[in-house]
Amino acid sequence: MTTYRAYRVDNKRRIRSAEWLDAPDDAAAKAKAEDLCDETSAGVELWQSKRLVEEIDCEGEPDKDA
Repeated sequence: MTTYRAYRVDNKRRIRSAEWLDAPDDAAAKAKAEDLCDETSAGVELWQSKRLVEEIDCEGEPDKDA
């Protein structure tokens, strides 16, 4: 397993909160990070060490309860 950091960011890309994620690869880590989107987050930045893996846009995410 590889350890990743996922940062919830606001519209100005300021960090609101962070979580550690363990995943076997980038694709699995991205799937976990996408689940961190909520109504107060503009996006999630996913990092593995010093490498930016993905910038996930949370705005416009489909409603998961619909």
